[in-house]
Formats: sequence, C-alpha cells, structure tokens
Amino acid sequence: MAAGRCKAAYRTDEWHGYGCSITEGACMFLIPDSKACAERYGEGPDAGETDESEESDGQ
Repeated sequence: MAAGRCKAAYRTDEWHGYGCSITEGACMFLIPDSKACAERYGEGPDAGETDESEESDGQ
C-alpha cells in the first residue's frame, strides 16, 4: 500500500510511521516523496525518470 507521494512507502508502527519496500527499512523522509528520493539517493519508483530527464536537458 502506497503512502505519501511514493509507491514504495508503506505505513508501519515502527520508525517514524513509514517503511520503504526498496531499502526494507525506514523511509528516509518524514513524508514519503519518490521524486525527492530519486533526486537525493538515486532510488525509488522515480529513479529512472530522473536519469532520463537529466540526459535530455543536456542535449
């Protein structure tokens, strides 16, 4: 079940309330955000989209 703005996040009673199905630990953000995760850590559902947009901007 997605939580916040991330498909990989899920609600849990551990950590600060959100877990991550990719890292299998706590979400790195207090409010899950897949675009911010892709920009900062290169992970998450939007990671591939960020790489493609950066390449097209340079051309």
